[in-house]
Amino acid sequence: MRSQSSKHPPANPEPLSVRVERIIKRYGFDGVQVSSDQPWHVTLTGTVDDVNDRALVVAIARTTPGVTVVRSEITLTKQN
Repeated sequence: MRSQSSKHPPANPEPLSVRVERIIKRYGFDGVQVSSDQPWHVTLTGTVDDVNDRALVVAIARTTPGVTVVRSEITLTKQN
């Protein structure tokens, strides 16, 4: 039996960007959109209230299985 040594999980029929966006929206960040133009890479766009929310959204994306690169283009609605 052959073991999987790849750091990427097995293929999921759901596109990576859809999976990441679904998880982010589950946390209540409806103003964030996710796109992917390369395998294992996602780009976050949209708005959140503050830097803490932006950090949380990026962390959620980074810890989603299959994601290796996260680019954040999220803007803030509240400036401190």
